Amino acid sequence: MDVNNTPYFLLRSEAELDHASTRLQWHGAKQALTLAQNQSLRLPESDAVAALNAWQLASPMAVDPFYQVARLSADASRVEFNSGRGWLTLKDGELNDVALPPAALSATPAVTLKDLNLNREGRLAIPYSNDSDHHGLLLFHLGKRWLSHCELPAAPRRAWVDHQNRVWCVSATQLMLCEGEPLPLPYAPQDTRFEPVTVNPDALGLSWQQDLPSGWEALAITGDQTQLCILLHDNGGNQRIVSRPLTDLSDRPLTTYTLPAELPFAVDLAVAGPGRLAALAPRQNGDTQFRQRDCPVLSLHGDTGSARLIGERYPMLSLAVPRFASCADGQLRYQAELDPDYPDFDPRPRELHALRQPRYHLEANALLHEVLDSGAPNTVWHRVYLDACIPPGCSIKLSARVYNSPEQRGSAALIDQPDPVWNPLPSELAFQPALSRSDEGDNPGQRGLFELLLQRPQGPVRRLTGRYLQLQVHFTGNGRTTPALHAIRVYQPRFSYQEAYLPELFRQEESFDPQNPAHQIGPANGADTRERLLASFEGMLTPIEGRIAASDQLVHPAAAPADNLHWLAQSIGVELPPHWPVPRQRRLLQCATLIQQYKGTLPGVNLALDVATDGGVQRGEVVLVENFRLRRTLATILGRNMDDATHPLTLGTGMSGNSIIGDSLILSDMNAQEFLALFAPELADEEETKAVNAFFDKYAHKLSVLLHGRARQQKNAVMETLSEQIPAHLQWSIIETERPFILGTSPLLSVDTYLEQRPDPEPVILNQTLIGQEGLLKNPVAFSPRDINASL
Repeated sequence: MDVNNTPYFLLRSEAELDHASTRLQWHGAKQALTLAQNQSLRLPESDAVAALNAWQLASPMAVDPFYQVARLSADASRVEFNSGRGWLTLKDGELNDVALPPAALSATPAVTLKDLNLNREGRLAIPYSNDSDHHGLLLFHLGKRWLSHCELPAAPRRAWVDHQNRVWCVSATQLMLCEGEPLPLPYAPQDTRFEPVTVNPDALGLSWQQDLPSGWEALAITGDQTQLCILLHDNGGNQRIVSRPLTDLSDRPLTTYTLPAELPFAVDLAVAGPGRLAALAPRQNGDTQFRQRDCPVLSLHGDTGSARLIGERYPMLSLAVPRFASCADGQLRYQAELDPDYPDFDPRPRELHALRQPRYHLEANALLHEVLDSGAPNTVWHRVYLDACIPPGCSIKLSARVYNSPEQRGSAALIDQPDPVWNPLPSELAFQPALSRSDEGDNPGQRGLFELLLQRPQGPVRRLTGRYLQLQVHFTGNGRTTPALHAIRVYQPRFSYQEAYLPELFRQEESFDPQNPAHQIGPANGADTRERLLASFEGMLTPIEGRIAASDQLVHPAAAPADNLHWLAQSIGVELPPHWPVPRQRRLLQCATLIQQYKGTLPGVNLALDVATDGGVQRGEVVLVENFRLRRTLATILGRNMDDATHPLTLGTGMSGNSIIGDSLILSDMNAQEFLALFAPELADEEETKAVNAFFDKYAHKLSVLLHGRARQQKNAVMETLSEQIPAHLQWSIIETERPFILGTSPLLSVDTYLEQRPDPEPVILNQTLIGQEGLLKNPVAFSPRDINASL
């Protein structure tokens, strides 16, 4: 809503800018609607029989983050890897071969491994089967080196490990989900004690399954962070893709996508980017020079139930095996032919990238599916703002249609609107950045805010009136570049200066009648001309008025521009450290007056340190302890509230057994003076007063600052703050410790007593790490950790 209380509709997401045009696409990286690429794809010919034969013979490949490569052995009985020392058998943490369980080894016919799939966390899924009566899944962790297995009800063909470390397997007709892992340490049951009924309740096992569509068989499986996709075929040369969300394990039907006719018969599927799937087809027979080298890439459209072929080339240098490589780093790779630079890898995994020679459609028109409902009939639709990038030789234009009832939608005409005009403001919303300028800087006249006044091209009354509004976008490009539409904001109803400020005789008295031919042509009447003329001034003044109304943002610590922070701080007597990050400077500016108000007190110093350490006091990493509180009485005190919820030594962990008996009753003579010093020095007599004063002389005017864990790295900032905030008569010292703890409790329990998210252990360094106190030997996520060139 702007300063005139005019609301607006915002269209900025893929769903809100949805359309049916094949010449426009949603660009996930730019978060914008752009022209689709129109490159001439070089796709192999489709041969279903030959492709299925190649699929049967295609062997899998996996690549870890260190570019070590794994494959199945020639007889598919074990996993081999190459880390630069030739092909070796993969071994677990006990240096045993990663092999089939004993029951599978003795099965008849022989059991073979079927697939390899590796996720980012190092879990390698290895389904196996004898295609008869023995099926299962091996799960191996490259970092922890454990191996687990479970049985499956059907012969698995492919497997995929998602980001939650769950393993999805597909047989010819079933989708199966396996979850679990072994215990972190070996467990040996004993007869002399009670044992749990289930030793490992989270052991790897089948947790869910679903039938695939009848008449279709699975060829490949893949997925991203949100959904799972399966490639199917019907043994008749037809293919389709089905998908389901990863979070919903109900028996809901799979979403089906038909494939374009120009797509060759694909045998593997992989994610090529946000909203994109690469469908690998075998090499064309007779294409010895590999001219038909492009890998087709698809985008899924749930509104139409179809997968569209993206007109962007993803060329391959060669293709040895029609299978994508499963890579822990998430990079899309295919299996290419032997490369002289890498003689040990045959085939060699190569990265697959889009060709950096864009060629876009020259123009495209699309009617947006989103219909804007004002909620009131005969609404006067006011103004449209486009947050866009329009390079030279490109353009974005709009058409609009309005109607009062859904029945009129088909008969309502689309009305071409004036060309959008560039506005030098980043946004009509006060002090808001433009989405199109966030990453690529400013290009005056080409990038940022564009505006137009909604109107009819001819007729005496040129208002667009109706309850509903639907927009059509017209994109024009030059072939090499494309306009990008990031967002559309549509304001309604019109705030007219003429209606708001002029006498009634100047107002519009006519209304548009679509049935009257005279309202379709001719010049505008005086009231309409005057209204649109004044709207030009309103379009300039309203954003200015909005900036004035929101000018408090310029002096608010959380919203002020970064260039304003220093003079704002100087205006209240604070000097911002120039080397501090902007968020810390903003917080100091926000808390400055409170720190000044309580300067020299414990709360004031705590607040200043919390600002300087980005919340270190709140997290318990920086603890201020007045030294007199380090002196603890051993007397039994009755009748005194010993609540220690705010005590820095115990933080509420103390348990008192004292009874309430009148005033304070001390069952100890020797500690009475200390009690008086701690709790009631005004009650002491002359002799006791001397002891109290001696007590204070020993412990008063001294301060200890404990730096826990990562707060040690901010020691300089802490020292600077203490120098500014601590009164001159106080002596302070800094005590550093490597681990967080509660001072009064940790020595009693001999454990880490401070609750926080434990940081990852540091690696062990020879001649530096203290055994048993710090550091941890940890395998990297690799097929051969010993071959990783890193300090462990």
